[in-house]
Amino acid sequence: MMPAVPSVFGPHRLVSLLLTPRVYFAHPDLLSDRRGILITAVLSGFAGAMDRIDQKLVRADLSNQGMGETNHMTSWVLQSWMNYWILVVGAGLIGSVFIWYIRGWWYRKRLEWSGAGDVAPDDARSVAVLQDLVYVLPTILLALIQTATYSNYAAAWEASDVTGSLVLIFVFWSCWTSYCAATTVFAVQKSKARFWFLILPVAFYVVILGVFTMLFSMFHH
Repeated sequence: MMPAVPSVFGPHRLVSLLLTPRVYFAHPDLLSDRRGILITAVLSGFAGAMDRIDQKLVRADLSNQGMGETNHMTSWVLQSWMNYWILVVGAGLIGSVFIWYIRGWWYRKRLEWSGAGDVAPDDARSVAVLQDLVYVLPTILLALIQTATYSNYAAAWEASDVTGSLVLIFVFWSCWTSYCAATTVFAVQKSKARFWFLILPVAFYVVILGVFTMLFSMFHH
């Protein structure tokens, strides 16, 4: 009888991913749970769909349209949680395919630019989605809590509090996790990997956050 493959969703492993990512990615059986890795890619697709919905609402806020004048699809999503989750699951399943291949390709290219040799595409894709769990799981957990708390996503959006901002902490932390993953699993030059997996992503998120903060202050002054 074959020994059971440790799940990537094991509680102790998730704690390790969050607190000691180098230990997590140093496990020799890291890429053995193929089903878990594919589920992780799907969850990343769900989180990406949630983010796109939020982006549409942010643009509506910035244009001073408010929720009453969003496009038909967005208005439909805001009406009920059933509508919201139908879109998240449908768009997420499609998006997960792009995440697996496109984000996996980008992760592999950065590994190559960091001095790694011939990296197996499937290994790069797997590690890329695993390190995303740091912010994907909190994003989905927050949506589930909101589903149990508010009547629909419109109410959840209007009542947005500090808990939503906490997800940003996990987004920034995922940059460190990504760097740890790249330098632990693959033979890269740390100085180059530090730029491609840590400095550049953090700078990107800081710029995006700064732009949105400036726009909000301009349009809601």
